[in-house]
Amino acid sequence: MTRFNEAELLRKNVKDLQSQLRNAYIRIKELTDALHEERKRAGHVAHFKTDAGWAMPNENPDAQHTKEKEDE
Repeated sequence: MTRFNEAELLRKNVKDLQSQLRNAYIRIKELTDALHEERKRAGHVAHFKTDAGWAMPNENPDAQHTKEKEDE
């Protein structure tokens, strides 16, 4: 394989991968939008602590270690 053919093959691979990534982002957005709509329809409302819009749930079930340290 010549250097020209190798470079062209690599360019084609990069173009294909970029296309796949773009399509994956589009699909992720579609699924995320569908999930939000389903949650809205089911009456699920996410509660956040900050006014700035940071996604910080009111309760973190994985943070039991912080409660244990407070009790000590």
